[in-house]
Amino acid sequence: MASFFSQKHPATIFLTAVCNLIFVNFCFVLTCIPVITIGASLTAMNRITIKILLGENPHVFNEYFRCFKDNFKQSTILWIILAGIAGFFCWEVYLINTALDPQFGWTQYAIYFLLLAVFSCMAYAFPIIAWFEENNRQVIKNSLLLSLANIPSTIFFAIITIALGLVTYVYPVMVMSIMCFLGFALVALLESVFLKRIFEKAGAKLTSDEDEIDDDYVPEDAEVAAEDEDEDDGDPDGKEPEETE
Repeated sequence: MASFFSQKHPATIFLTAVCNLIFVNFCFVLTCIPVITIGASLTAMNRITIKILLGENPHVFNEYFRCFKDNFKQSTILWIILAGIAGFFCWEVYLINTALDPQFGWTQYAIYFLLLAVFSCMAYAFPIIAWFEENNRQVIKNSLLLSLANIPSTIFFAIITIALGLVTYVYPVMVMSIMCFLGFALVALLESVFLKRIFEKAGAKLTSDEDEIDDDYVPEDAEVAAEDEDEDDGDPDGKEPEETE
């Protein structure tokens, strides 16, 4: 019985992961309420879900809000840009289907392609911000490159999003209840399985040991102090010993 409560027992690991997902899902829903903060919320959630896949037991609340705060400005700016572009394209599709003659309906296919590009950028951009220090121009560039280099995963992300949207449209109350309890974090964890593999395949070394200290590293000031101490070993006042006959 004692082994069941061991931290290495599979059941304990599973239950801990489920609890962490519930907590991170609660944090995500809470921080998404202002809408404009969704980008920072996605960044923080992807940070935690990949940590769980790395076999860690993160302090969800502390680490979530620390990541949310550290990446708030960059994630929010990128979210506003991408959401604005996606909203503009959706409006264009609406106009084509309602205002134009049906014979011009084919013009919306190009817009669908651009929407897919924006979605692909969103799928990879916020996980990149969560784990790597890059400016938004680099984030957008690398997001598009990763989406093209991993087309099956990108299509899978799109299928999950579209399917979730359709199910929510049919059963809004039931689906949103599940999503608010665990669903968002569960979807993020599923996508993080692919993102973790993609990042590692690209040569990234995922680790969250931010507080790990290199034993061989000596601060510069400490080196100077050590040299001064060696020079002063002969005399406590720092004077050189006088020669005696």
